[in-house]
Amino acid sequence: MKHTIMGVRDGKDFASYEQTLTILSTELSVLMDWECEEDYVYDYQLTKTQISAIEQACSISLPGDLTLFLTSSEI
Repeated sequence: MKHTIMGVRDGKDFASYEQTLTILSTELSVLMDWECEEDYVYDYQLTKTQISAIEQACSISLPGDLTLFLTSSEI
């Protein structure tokens, strides 16, 4: 699976930020508290706790001024 963070500005409908994550689905599932593989295919609006955990796990810094979503797709 390919996991991507999308960032949207308040009041906008389109993403202005995109970052592909370099993390395994199994590792991400722990951070996201997913219970089964079907959970991987949904889009999620990220909480501050999830954002912080992803930043630490992937050694990245995500923008704080956007609403962030996690999307997943088949490679």
